This record gives sequence, C-alpha cells and structure tokens, in this order.
Amino acid sequence: MIPDCQVLVTGAAGFIGRHTVAGFLRAGHQVTAVDLRPAPAHLAAKADWRRGDFADPALLAEIASGRFTTVVHQAGNSSTRAPAGPELEETNTLGPLRLADACHRGQTRLIYASSHSVYGTLHHRTPIAESADTDPALCSGPLNPYAASKLTLDQHMRARPTVGLDWIGLRYTNVFGPDEDDKGPMASILSQLLQQAAGTGCIRLFDDSLTAARDYIHVETVTTTLVRLATTRHPVPAAVYNLGAGCAISFADLTQWCARLHREATGQPLHVELVPNPAPGAYQYFTCANMTALDKALPDRPTESADSVEAHVAGLFATFRSRAFR
Repeated sequence: MIPDCQVLVTGAAGFIGRHTVAGFLRAGHQVTAVDLRPAPAHLAAKADWRRGDFADPALLAEIASGRFTTVVHQAGNSSTRAPAGPELEETNTLGPLRLADACHRGQTRLIYASSHSVYGTLHHRTPIAESADTDPALCSGPLNPYAASKLTLDQHMRARPTVGLDWIGLRYTNVFGPDEDDKGPMASILSQLLQQAAGTGCIRLFDDSLTAARDYIHVETVTTTLVRLATTRHPVPAAVYNLGAGCAISFADLTQWCARLHREATGQPLHVELVPNPAPGAYQYFTCANMTALDKALPDRPTESADSVEAHVAGLFATFRSRAFR
C-alpha cells in the first residue's frame, strides 16, 4: 500500500463522490475535494474543499505540477435525459480528456467513472465483458447521449499511448446506498422502490419490467475498490474495467423483498401498481457485468453478491422507514 496519498476527488459533493471522500479519509489519506456545489456539512471540515469546475485551468495546472498522487474523477453530467450537444460533450468527454493530460504531465494516477450504460441493450441475458462494447451481436451500444459521451471518453482513453499515463476507467453498474436523495429520478431503481415501499406501502413499476434484471453494487463496495486501486503497489494495467456485482437481480425479486420488509414492519401487504413504460426503446431491461478483468487485475478487491445486496436492502428500508415516520 502507498502510505498517506494526496488524493483529489472531483464531483465530491455528489452521491458517489461524498462516499469516495469519506472512504479515503477513513483510510488515512489527505483529500482535496472539488465540486460546483457546496461541501456536505458532515464532511466540510474533514477535507480541503474547493468550490469550482474540475476542468478549471488553475486546477489542471496544479495537477500537472505533480501535487497529487491520485485523481479520482467522479464529476460529470449523469442524467440519462441530458440532450446531446456541446455542454454534455465538454462535461463528460472533452473536460475529462484535459484532466487526463494534466495527470499525464504530473505522473498522477487517474481513476475515472464510466458507466455500464455504454452497452445499451444486452442481446443475451449473460454478463458482458468490456471488450464487447462495440459488438453488435452482443449489445446495441448507447441508448442515450449520456451513455454515448461515456463510451466516447473510454474510446479516447484506450487510444492513448500506454507509456507515461497511469489510468483506470470504471464502468459502474447500478450503484446504490444511503444518501442518494439528491439524485431524484436518477437514483437507483432499487433505492426508489425501497423509499416508496417504506414511505407509502405502494410501489410503481413499468408493466413490462417484472422480468427485467439489473446488476447492483453498494456504494461502499465501490469506494473500497477505489481506495484499493489508488493505493495498491501491484500494477493494474491501464484499461476500462467493469465494476459491478457480476450477478443480476430481477425486479420481481426486488418486489418480493419490498413486500416482505413492508409486511414485517406493518403487518400489511404491499401494493404494486403497474404503469406503462413511456420509453421502452431507451430502457435497459438487463444489466450484468462480467468481472473477470478486474478480478485478474485486483485479486483482493471487495466483492458484491445477491446475498450482500439483499442485506443492504434491509438496512436501507429501515433507514427510509425511520425518516418517513419520525
């Protein structure tokens, strides 16, 4: 392990960003946190918080000077409803590429957030590998401009020279956990369903999604992986890696979990309302990451399973219920 890393976290006030900052602080590292939004109150005094743009020339110059050991790039526009155009391209593709240039000059390890959404529709209900992202026999490719912007970033990073730039891209699957509130409709469907069940005793699902299944990973599993990648002395090859559980949980199973937890808490049945899907062509009915590459590159990485997801679900339900009725 590399002791006392100087870590820069971008997008530090966001859901995954907040947990990333906390994870590095717990591991004993010095953290500089950057976001356009103000620092969360519980972390404001624990890191060097800077309010601003991750692509600000002054910050890029500081990175290029070699001040930081690692940059963990969580900033970006994560809305799957964002329109294509210069703003999305700048935020999710061009800005991160300038950040990569600065890391190259500063000999700084770069770990950045990509997305499982780059695969779009999986044509077979099997885990998909990173190398299949442009294979039309296995997947459709991006279903929205957000996913396209992430795939473009990954492709540019892969095309860069392999010498002198220490980088890792992580294609997160469906990250869930406490403190997703500010994500609104972009929160994980798992958290949305739990919050509905805990607060109202009724959940709403698209009527074509009961056979859908997704790969969920808890945010703490993500942040522990980030700390391992930032501090390991074992060389991790520069590449794009999937980061998920490697198993898919059906919406029917999620519904059963919600029903059981609600019945245990109230003695009442859960009501399920099925509504039409307004955009079936842009909906991911199955997500599942093949984790072989990261298992090989980081053999001691923390893992997720269906059992661990179910355990986290019980804790989240209790949290949502206590908030709803306090």
